[in-house]
Amino acid sequence: MTKNSWILRPSGKPAQHADLRLICFPYAGGNASTYMSWFKWLPENIEILAIQPPGRSTRIFERAHSNMEQLVNDLLMNISESLDRPYILFGHSLGSRVAFELMTQCKKRGLRMPLQFIASGSRGPHILPRKTSIYQLPDKEFIEGLKDINGTPKAVLENSELMELCLPLLRADFELADTYACRENNIFDCPISVFSGKADTEITHEDLISWGNYFSGSVDLQMFPGDHFFIESNKNLVVNKVNIIIQNLLSEINRSKKNE
Repeated sequence: MTKNSWILRPSGKPAQHADLRLICFPYAGGNASTYMSWFKWLPENIEILAIQPPGRSTRIFERAHSNMEQLVNDLLMNISESLDRPYILFGHSLGSRVAFELMTQCKKRGLRMPLQFIASGSRGPHILPRKTSIYQLPDKEFIEGLKDINGTPKAVLENSELMELCLPLLRADFELADTYACRENNIFDCPISVFSGKADTEITHEDLISWGNYFSGSVDLQMFPGDHFFIESNKNLVVNKVNIIIQNLLSEINRSKKNE
């Protein structure tokens, strides 16, 4: 398997023995580091692939994508080799939408589909933001807008040097988040789980369950303590739930192997 800058493996190298891959996508302004510690709590036969798009962390000096089609096309060229075995897609906030569009393109191209889709901290993929877009505002107003919508971690907003470095990425990510909306009527057969923070005031219950419009089964809705960034503040609870999903999928995989 070819190593590339789009994929970070917390274990440091491809797990040839993996029965299942967990492919994780960062939120707007975030990066793969959110998921790098997860492997410590997951079974040894699970491999995490943390997606690292351009413009952040180890790729900070590369230009970030502001167009979803271009982002997913580039991602597909770098991730297709990693779809050679069963996998789960997990995305938080903007990451849920990137993962959803990736799944849509996989279906169009006849590639392997995920066994499970997990949308975390995100309204359904067809719902545009209710508030006015801020990505085109001057720097000062843009930063104030980020504070108002609680879409960027406080630690980043309060670090002026880091903010100056991250502004191009944040603008690109928020343009992605504010301009992408699914306009296709695909129905996917894999199970759908939706995670949300109980104190996230930007996303309604209707927003969360609207993910079910695109899946044949019912929505497994899971609420966690915390606001939009519950994925960071309550990481252990999130990983515990992901572990339950994984165990159920592994049981299905083992049953299928026995019946072959």
